[in-house]
Amino acid sequence: MIDKCYWEKGTKHQWIFYANDNSSLDELSEKVNIDEIACSSDNVIVNLGIKKINGRLYSGNYVGVCRLKSVNGKTLLSSDGAEIILKIEPRFDISVVDMLNALRDDDEFERYLAPQTNRQNEAVKEIEDLSDNELFHFFNNEDSIFLKDSIAQESSIITASVFITMLKSLCSRPLMGRMERKEENLTAKVKGKIVFGKNIQKNTLRGRDDRTYCRYLEYTEDIIENRILKAALHKAEIFLTKYFGSASGNNNSFRDMVSYCRNALSHISYTKIARLDLSDIKTTGVYVYYKPVINVAKMVLNEITLEATGNSAITSYVIPYAISMDKLFEMYIRAYLKRAGIKSYASKEKGLHLLKYDDKTAVLQQRAKAFSRYIAGNVKPDIVVYNDENGKYAVFDVKYKNSFNMQSSRSDRLQILAYALMFNCVDVGNIFPTQNGRKNTYYRRNKINSHEEMSRYYNQLNIAIDANWEFVLQAEDESSSETIYEFFEKILK
Repeated sequence: MIDKCYWEKGTKHQWIFYANDNSSLDELSEKVNIDEIACSSDNVIVNLGIKKINGRLYSGNYVGVCRLKSVNGKTLLSSDGAEIILKIEPRFDISVVDMLNALRDDDEFERYLAPQTNRQNEAVKEIEDLSDNELFHFFNNEDSIFLKDSIAQESSIITASVFITMLKSLCSRPLMGRMERKEENLTAKVKGKIVFGKNIQKNTLRGRDDRTYCRYLEYTEDIIENRILKAALHKAEIFLTKYFGSASGNNNSFRDMVSYCRNALSHISYTKIARLDLSDIKTTGVYVYYKPVINVAKMVLNEITLEATGNSAITSYVIPYAISMDKLFEMYIRAYLKRAGIKSYASKEKGLHLLKYDDKTAVLQQRAKAFSRYIAGNVKPDIVVYNDENGKYAVFDVKYKNSFNMQSSRSDRLQILAYALMFNCVDVGNIFPTQNGRKNTYYRRNKINSHEEMSRYYNQLNIAIDANWEFVLQAEDESSSETIYEFFEKILK
């Protein structure tokens, strides 16, 4: 978090503009014509989600770093001809790296990186392109940006973390292999074709009639694509260990993911990768799932270097990237609730459970053309807490918004009411970030006006985004306090 927007001279001929998410960007006008700045649409992320409201520019819910783009798609230059770099940070006193570190032991961490889908039968769809991911967006079709070490370090930590998680998913599937030509001087056997010229030179002229020089095809997984993955894994492991230490915990901690990947690639040769090797990669056909992992591996190899001492260092060249704080906050809340005592969907213990991430419920029962289908589709609530002892549900939607700004609350209102109907919930609500970033609070539940015989209630929680993991909720009117688990236990009894 930064106190206010400001300009800073970059390491090369560039200006870096710093700002928080969801803040005014009026200071951009000091060095560039704001009418030339491109704004994002719902489908395309441009300039980290910059939007124009009543003629003024504001940052959105994305953080990251990029070159400032014009409305015609070109890189904007400042009035003195320098390149303009936009750096957006979270508006709360916690970095993306800290939030990512807090999530690393979550049992659903791998699923957080997979693309969300709307189809019922695509719950485990794999990432086929980096743009499919809803949390991280790497603009790998753009040139790297040379930045000062503090910014480059954050980028490299994110890149290495994403790579290891994606590599773990890849290593659970068949590794790519191919038939390669091999020549070998064999003893007492013939394989493939005899290379007569070399056989005479190496065997006949030396009186070694027991040997035959052969050329043959052999299937192998020790190919350049897998060597690139192993080299990137080696760099990423050393780099992340330096900043995070050795992670412990369940099977999705970084330590266990690295161990899994290392074992899966144990038969692959470890070699230094040259730039020429990176430019001659093909990932098509049945191995299309290699493409996004190879792309991130290239970023790791370009952004991280190993010194002669074996220590890791950054190159200061980073690929422009954007991170959705909407999705990151949602994942943070899921991890927070689990640490507070609410069990994962995979737990066999009795009590309160979170339903699976990206779990879908069909709106309509029938899909045949003879039935009404205009509102057909699926709903995917962010947080569904289920009490397996009485069958009750509570549904909460996570909003990375200011809860005091209700100008855009209509769609949120309809969303919550739909969840109440579909899950037959007595209690529904929203979870917002605490604006001061310090204290967790809750409001008294508010009865929803309805002609139904049953009563339904709206709840609102404000959860602090920090690394302290406090699990006590203070009533907004300070009349009482309770733990987060007690809160959900009460509404689901």
